This record gives sequence, structure tokens and C-alpha cells, in this order.
Amino acid sequence: MPYLSSKLADWAVGFSLDDAPAEVIHNTKLRILDHVGVMLASSGLRSVQAAARAQRETDGGTGVHALWDRGETSIAGAAFLNGVAASLLEFDDTHIASNIHTTGVVLAAALAQAQQAPTRGRQFLEAVLIGSEIFCRLGQVSPVRMHELGFHPTAVYGVFAAAYTAARLRGLSSKVMADAVGTAASLSAGSISAFQDGADTKILHVGFAAAAGIRATALAAQGISGPAEVFEGKFGWYRSYIQSDVDFRFGALTDQLGTRWEVLNIAPKLYPCAYTLMPFIAAALELRANHTFGLEDIVEIRCEIMQRSFRTVCEPVEEKRRPRSSWHGRISLQHTVAEALALGRFDKSSYSQSSLTDPVINALADKVVHIADPLADADTSRSRGVVTIGLADGRVISHTVEDMLGTSRNPASEAVYLDKFRGNVDGVLPADVADRLIGGLLGLDGAGDIDSILAPLRN
Repeated sequence: MPYLSSKLADWAVGFSLDDAPAEVIHNTKLRILDHVGVMLASSGLRSVQAAARAQRETDGGTGVHALWDRGETSIAGAAFLNGVAASLLEFDDTHIASNIHTTGVVLAAALAQAQQAPTRGRQFLEAVLIGSEIFCRLGQVSPVRMHELGFHPTAVYGVFAAAYTAARLRGLSSKVMADAVGTAASLSAGSISAFQDGADTKILHVGFAAAAGIRATALAAQGISGPAEVFEGKFGWYRSYIQSDVDFRFGALTDQLGTRWEVLNIAPKLYPCAYTLMPFIAAALELRANHTFGLEDIVEIRCEIMQRSFRTVCEPVEEKRRPRSSWHGRISLQHTVAEALALGRFDKSSYSQSSLTDPVINALADKVVHIADPLADADTSRSRGVVTIGLADGRVISHTVEDMLGTSRNPASEAVYLDKFRGNVDGVLPADVADRLIGGLLGLDGAGDIDSILAPLRN
């Protein structure tokens, strides 16, 4: 009997870029470009550098590089560091239906694995696309939201996506690929405990998942077997992790696989924070740009948000109004809306220590209240946000975002991706190097060894 992990492996091994529509291929190239920019933007920051030191101390190696680094490490080590850099700024993309940050994990593993042997751009694109599509589908099996169980879905599903990606790049058979995925289940982890106090651990999850997928694949390549019913079995991943009697939607893994593309439902992040907060930033910036008022005249800032997000980005209110760290701020509705209104911009420099302690921003955060939005709760496939400001002179101004730019109902153009990329690499790469990198990544399907495109980034 063909089990689900094997069915996915059969598709992954047999897939060719010729089987994908041009829209899907171009989307994949844009997502790769986007995340290369995000990795470069965060590569010099404290937590990435600390992770690199820890990697060298405990699990060093040679022969492979993190995206930006001339120093050598192991394949798993490079995947880990790439993943930390992809996650640190919370600027990674999101599959709306599953709340999974898709491309960072897959790309982190692919960039490392591709250095094991010469890899053509076409091979690289195929592997990233395979891993991304499977990743999205894994997140749609359970009707229970993983955040509600204390798990980070990007982390716990990411190890499987990384294994499919790495196994494809290694040219492994579907049997060995399925073994890698079976083994990956024992490496699946990701606690959202850091959501409570803003600890650094959450930013490591993407790196952990990418590295674990690499390791599971290497084990399978050496003949280590993995459980066949890793997804649907009575001791399979979903029943073990969910621990409740629910009807799992296992059909989501294979239904119309290769003809209906979930990757087209991955939305880029235009701002560096939890995706749930995107429409509230957009609404706040719109109100600031199109209405005349002083910040001191604001009496109340009311945000209508889906109730299921209260626990992660709204409460406890006292903690959200005074985030303990930059990352803690990125999951705070109160601070985020206040910073948008106070500064009128949101980019890679947001959530600085000076913003976290700014008395004007803090005073505005104290005026943010959240209420349930039944319309948003009724359709979680959309990204709705409502911000209403009450002013001292009695005026009430409001703006609603129904679908954030970048979602399937409000697609982002190539220009949006390019603007974000250039903003992220500003001060990191010279303009001419950035332009060549854009050309190389958008022409990946015709490229020779991709290392010729990426090697100039190492310093």
C-alpha cells in the first residue's frame, strides 16, 4: 500500500519544471529573491552572529558556506545559519491558510545542500518548488491550529519540507526520500513558549528545521530506514502531536498535487513582523498619510482583529504594550500600530531598541485596544484588519484592509518584491552587485552552477 509520505516522494522525484505553469515558476524565483534579501539584511545582526559562534563551537565542519559567509561549516551548519538569518527579522513570507512561513526553511536547506555538488539553477528551482508546495499542504491536514497547542507550525512541519527538498537535490530515490521524511518526524519540534517573554529561541526554529531535514536525509542516504506511515499511522505525526479525536484532512497532501498550486497562496511580508499584524500596519500608515491630526490628540486606537489571534499578538496587554525585545515587539499589536503611527514607516530598521523605549510610541501603545472581528474569524483565508482612531475633537477616522497586498486576492507585482529586496540589501551590497544578483536569481531556470551567482555574496 502506498503511504502518504511515499506518494509525496513519488511526485517529488518525478516532478519537472516543465510540469509547472509559468506563474508558479516565476513566483518561486521571486520568493527566492525575497528571502536572499532577508538573509542578507539580518546576517550581521547580534543573534545571527551568536548562532554562528555557537555553531562553530559545537558542530563545526568544512566545505559549505552560509549564504553571506566566507568561513566554512558543515551542510547542516550552513542550513541552520541560513534559517536563523531568514527568520530573525520576521520578514519571511506566509502561507495564509496554515500560518506557515514557507520559503525560509526550504531555501535555507537548499542553499546548503546545493553546495555538495554542482547544481544547475533549474535543479535548484525544482527542489525549492517541491519543498514549498509540500510544506503548504502539510499545514492544511489538521483542523486544529498548531499555535493553540503551543507548537510553531513553521518549525514542526518545516523539517519534512527540508527533507523533501534536500533529498531531491541529492537525486535520491523515492524510497530513500520517504525514509528521510520518516526519520524527520523524530526531529520535529518548535515550542512557542518564547511568544510569552520575547526570548530569542523562536528565531532559531527555521534553522533547526532546515538542519534537521538535512541530517534526516543524510541518514536515509546511508541506509537508515524511516517509518512508512509517518503521517497517517496510528502513531503517526498528526495523531501524536494533536492528541485529540479530530478528522484529519489527509487528502490535502495529495489532492490535485501538481495541478492546484498552494504556493500561489504564499504572501510576501511587506513589513518585518507577524503576518497577522500586516493589515494593521497598512491601515495605520494609511490613516496617518490621509488625515491631519496630532499624535497627542489621539484618545483611542481600536483594532478589530480575529479572536484566535488574541493569545499570540494581543495579550497579556501589559506585556504587549512594553515588549521586552525586538522580536517580542514583532508579535505585539499594540506596539506595532503605535510605531507605525508615530514614525510613519516600517522597514528592516523597525523595532529598534530606541523605538521600544520611545515615550511617544509607548504612550500610543497604551491607547491601543483590541476587539474581536467576526468577519475576520469567519474567513481565515483572508488578511483583514480594521483600525479606528478616536480624536480629542470628537472625530473618528477608520480604515479597513480586507486583503493585504501580496495575497492571492491582492497580488504583489514583481516591482513590490524588487523594492523590498533593494531595501533589505541597502547598506549590505553595492547597487551594481544587487542588480547582478537580481538578474541571476530571476534567471535561475537558465543558470549553470548556482554557486557562480551566490559566491560573490560571501565576505
